[in-house]
Amino acid sequence: MAGYIHAAPAETKYLTNVNVTKCPADAIEAGDCVAKIVNTILPTLRHGDPELNIPAYDPFLIDRLSFQYSSGAVSGRISVRNVQLYGFAELTVRKVKVKHDGKKVQLKIDTFLPKMNIIGDYKADIHVNQLQLKPKGKFNLTLYDVENFVTTEGEFFTKDDGLRFVRLVDIDANPKIGNMIIKANGIFPDPELDEIALNVANSYWRDIYGIILPETRKSWAPLMLRLINQSLQNVPIDQFIETSDESTT
Repeated sequence: MAGYIHAAPAETKYLTNVNVTKCPADAIEAGDCVAKIVNTILPTLRHGDPELNIPAYDPFLIDRLSFQYSSGAVSGRISVRNVQLYGFAELTVRKVKVKHDGKKVQLKIDTFLPKMNIIGDYKADIHVNQLQLKPKGKFNLTLYDVENFVTTEGEFFTKDDGLRFVRLVDIDANPKIGNMIIKANGIFPDPELDEIALNVANSYWRDIYGIILPETRKSWAPLMLRLINQSLQNVPIDQFIETSDESTT
């Protein structure tokens, strides 16, 4: 593993790292270094670390999530449960831009994922004009060439032990995908109608994705923010930043 854990006061466990180069304090120069650190540490935490309060992320599990959407003649509510996301272990951070003033920090992050598979259970209540559908079943989505452009706003804070940390207060993600394959059952009572519906969905997946992504942002963005902050609360930021003495050696 690229890092080690040491005990801080009150038995708090913190992630530190001795096998990566520390980043310069200057924000303009720090971006490439931050990307390198994340790409080094992330694979080692694939299965999570309970002592650091960092959950496993491949597969990444979501117990349940619900969202509503409305676009043109289509409106409804979809709930998903027992969701498993596979592929995050292959995530690569391609570029990071950092801005900070000592109190607040902004990160712009460009990532790439060659393939992601999402499986789970779903049920929905959908209205298409005067037609009401209540499908229920299992779904399986495969996304290819996922490019994600994430902008985060955060703030530095200091714990009682004197160590500094980052807490995100806002996050915005704009994932773009090269291709998507949709599989599901239970859309209609007749399996043949299911197949017809899936053929249509796979033919027009870009339109569907373009509608669902912004409509569901208010559901998944807070989840992302909470999970990232949960992991960051045990990562002292100064462990990865050069001191003035180190930067001159």
